[in-house]
Amino acid sequence: MKLARPLGTAASAVLVFGSGIAAGAYYHTELSVLWQHMVRARFEAPFAPIPIPSPAASASAIELPGLGESLPLVYSDTLEEDKIQDLLKKGAVVLPLGTAFGEPGNVVVTAHSSGTEAFGPYRFAFAKLAEIKEGQEYTISTPTARYTYRVYGHEIIWPHEVDKLPNDDRSTVTLVTCWPLWTNFKRLLVHSELVNVEYKI
Repeated sequence: MKLARPLGTAASAVLVFGSGIAAGAYYHTELSVLWQHMVRARFEAPFAPIPIPSPAASASAIELPGLGESLPLVYSDTLEEDKIQDLLKKGAVVLPLGTAFGEPGNVVVTAHSSGTEAFGPYRFAFAKLAEIKEGQEYTISTPTARYTYRVYGHEIIWPHEVDKLPNDDRSTVTLVTCWPLWTNFKRLLVHSELVNVEYKI
């Protein structure tokens, strides 16, 4: 029996790309950027990450493994999509869910993982979020304290599945970005728990 030949790299890319369009998985403005990314991955060296502006010394910031630079944290006072999208151009956004860092409950921090230039200098802020492994730690600095969180789990969910967020007495943070990369199809959640606090005097 003669086996079918496997699809080549270019044919596989076209198949994945076409399926994403049919499913409505990609932002319309991202189509050409995504295609260019796949072409570069096949024929060129990986592109260099976009330099991220350093946050002001007094601002809140998050430092993630493998990121290299800390990201400024921007606090939103609304869950309105348009306003959150504007804030995402300034860094990672802390959603207003009634809990602060270090307190019992869950804090949600979200940022982009997409190449659309309109998203601003932080459009790749959480592009490496999936690479953070369970047991790794990261820090969040505010004007009053430095919090250390340890990752304990990952989930990929549909955008409406807000019941997947932790809801207990622990002090937790969930880092959120769109998934797969370059799409807004699903959401990647990285759950972490507070393990240390250093208060600033």
